[in-house]
Amino acid sequence: MTEDNGNGAPRDAVFELADFAVGASFDSLPPDVIDMTKKGILDTIGVILPASTTSPETRKLVDLMLDVGGKEEATMLGFGRKIPAWHAGYVNGAMANCQDFSDLHPDAAHISSPVIPAAIAMAERIGKVNGKDFITAIALGVDLQCRLTLAAGKPGGRMAPWHPSPLFGVFSATFACAKLLNLDADQFVNALGHAFMQAAGTHEIVFGKDSTIRGFGHALPGEVGVRAALMAQAGITGVRNSLEGTAGLWNVYYQGDYDREALLGDLGHRWIVRQDGFKPWPSCGFTHVHIDMVRELTREHDLGPDDVERITVTVGDFAHGQTEPLEEWRRPTNNMLAKLSVPLAVAIAMQKGDITIRDYFDEHLTDKAVLSMADRVHSRFDPQYNFMPGSGFPGGELEIVTRDGRVLSRQQPQAYGHPKKPMSWDGLIAKFRDCATYAARPITDHDLDRATRMFRELEAVDDVSKLIALIG
Repeated sequence: MTEDNGNGAPRDAVFELADFAVGASFDSLPPDVIDMTKKGILDTIGVILPASTTSPETRKLVDLMLDVGGKEEATMLGFGRKIPAWHAGYVNGAMANCQDFSDLHPDAAHISSPVIPAAIAMAERIGKVNGKDFITAIALGVDLQCRLTLAAGKPGGRMAPWHPSPLFGVFSATFACAKLLNLDADQFVNALGHAFMQAAGTHEIVFGKDSTIRGFGHALPGEVGVRAALMAQAGITGVRNSLEGTAGLWNVYYQGDYDREALLGDLGHRWIVRQDGFKPWPSCGFTHVHIDMVRELTREHDLGPDDVERITVTVGDFAHGQTEPLEEWRRPTNNMLAKLSVPLAVAIAMQKGDITIRDYFDEHLTDKAVLSMADRVHSRFDPQYNFMPGSGFPGGELEIVTRDGRVLSRQQPQAYGHPKKPMSWDGLIAKFRDCATYAARPITDHDLDRATRMFRELEAVDDVSKLIALIG
């Protein structure tokens, strides 16, 4: 395809991406990319399950979808109920970040949760999709999510107002679904054009403090990905130059300021998922380095909560906004704000030794012991820990002053879960099993055992619907 993009430059990037996707196969994926993709699938499905019981908003959304009704095609994970595929993609996408627990690439943020809910729904709708094809489609979608995000957020650049998970997620989810449908290159272009017409979502879902909708930030890709691919399959023509056209994504959303090489360079060779990270704690990634430092210092010095006189966290600009005003962040008013709070995360880790999903339940946000510890948490700003898009999550410092006068300090560039301090398969399976205990539809130990084996050997699975049935 050699179409002009409308502003004099030949061949919109969308055509390059479409040609690449059509030619890609499981056999073209490097083994480490296959491994990381399988981990992303395990982790994403796992973090969806708890929302079925821990999020009141999710229950209301599910009730709305059941009231609408429709063809039973795909599973609402955790509930075991089936609804139309793109509705299921929306619900599962909405649940994917309710715990703020989904994977976290240091440079591209949440890369699996915008893609996998749509791919699951599409695979169930199609039926008898094998593990190799499922892995391939998701690897392609996740790679596009990474490339779009990195193309927009150049190292050292200004953070754009757009949130990459919903904005780029509609493209990456559509990419995966189009591959599952075995669309040709022209249909891929049409599908991405349909996705472009629904690309939206700003960082206000993070900054807005009067709403818990932040947890639903990945819902739209789950729906749009399924619908856009099906529309293209049906022969409905979409926007053709959706990325680089005169009024395409980059020119309208980013004023033409993007890195084309980051988007298209070394397709099929530079797999950004290789540097993906996974969250050991259900809170914002900016809290994790401080949680990790608390755990390390308490282990090294055999500290207990009663030993602590004062804790000082040193943060950069982004985490500073999750630390000050200090009184406000010591006592967040809802659980989504609580997951953003650096002082509260440090207090929970210090008081309880770890942080679990349950620690962010509303009834635990008024725990007197935790709040007393939060009152002992103070902050210091240091610009060396400022966040620069495309440069990875910044580190931080922690200082604990004990009641007997000791001053204990630590500095870390990364937290556990970062690709330089990675979670193992065993660690991810333990996280998955814990998440599964919160599912609205109970999952037996036998089914969990079978499911975790299937995740690890997903390329050998003849029908991924069988796996979803075990844990859905």
